[in-house]
Amino acid sequence: MREWLGRIVGALAVLFILLTVGWFWIDQITDVKIVRYTSNDKLDTVKPGWPGTPVDEDGNFVNYEHPFVPRLTDLVRWRLSGNPFKDDKKNDTRRIEVGDPSVFLASNDDGILWLGHASFFIRLDGVNFLLDPIFGEPPFLKRYVDVPTPLPMIRHVDYVLLSHDHRDHTDETTLKQIVEKFPEAIFIGGLEMHDILTDWKTPTNQVGTGGWFQKFDLPDGVPQVIFVPVRHWARRGLFDRNKRLWGGYVIKGHSTSIYFGGDSGYGRHYKDVAEVFPTIDYFLIGIGAYEPRWFMEPNHNSPSDALNAFADLGAKTFIPMHFGTFDLSDEPPSAPLRELMKGAAENGLTDRIKVLNINESLELTGEQENDK
Repeated sequence: MREWLGRIVGALAVLFILLTVGWFWIDQITDVKIVRYTSNDKLDTVKPGWPGTPVDEDGNFVNYEHPFVPRLTDLVRWRLSGNPFKDDKKNDTRRIEVGDPSVFLASNDDGILWLGHASFFIRLDGVNFLLDPIFGEPPFLKRYVDVPTPLPMIRHVDYVLLSHDHRDHTDETTLKQIVEKFPEAIFIGGLEMHDILTDWKTPTNQVGTGGWFQKFDLPDGVPQVIFVPVRHWARRGLFDRNKRLWGGYVIKGHSTSIYFGGDSGYGRHYKDVAEVFPTIDYFLIGIGAYEPRWFMEPNHNSPSDALNAFADLGAKTFIPMHFGTFDLSDEPPSAPLRELMKGAAENGLTDRIKVLNINESLELTGEQENDK
């Protein structure tokens, strides 16, 4: 009885949070229909024949392969159903090591620095990118590990790339701190992301938005940045479901290309990206927040999904992310990495997986030992 009361109280607490911050919506929509396609007409589209980003009859963005609208009833069902991994999760004391990023941040070397969750600092061809930065203690997110903000150590930010509007990827407090220190930083996101970014930025911060397979108009000498499709969704408030576009990025430098997957479930979009970008050096993709599968499968790759995506994209080096930082799902915190390495060993891919600790960096090289 006590366990059931706990579940009910937990479900009611989740409902209150949902009504407050609007991560899910109450609409009981079970089907969506694509009625038109859109893009930023000022940007080039890099995929031949691509019609644009699909939009449904309500004017909302939609996945082109797996149209998806999460329902409140599914969330309540998840919270009431109990966690089959509860004991394993409780007893799992393994945590990601947190290092000191100061050496890399003080250097001018090209590299990839993992800041935890889906946050990265990437320096490519001397240009500094922040990806989905989230520092400090975001509301309603429970940390597995404490990570001091790296912002005091960051000397310069050229571009901030945001994959989608969910609060564990687009954090208002973090972004306001960034613009205060870097009023010339340029923000990049999916279509309609400008509505929130414009409210948070300073008058000198520029904002650029694009549709899937669109290349942002950046100065000569700066790596190309292309917004690419993923299988996900978007929402921050009660009345903005799928109003802002979600996606990933390809960052293409002189001799190195990086794929950043944001949040995504598995789908053919990885092969679609590979058709346009057949040579990806570094593949940054989420492997956590995947249980229970019936609930998480449309939104987050499992470790095996991520390995399949790695094969689909034909990338050279796999860098896992989106695990072990925040408590977002049912699986134990160490399970994603353990399952990833098990699957990699079974498929002869162990030497192509590069696991970073939080605040650990990887030197970027255009030529890698592992061929596709």
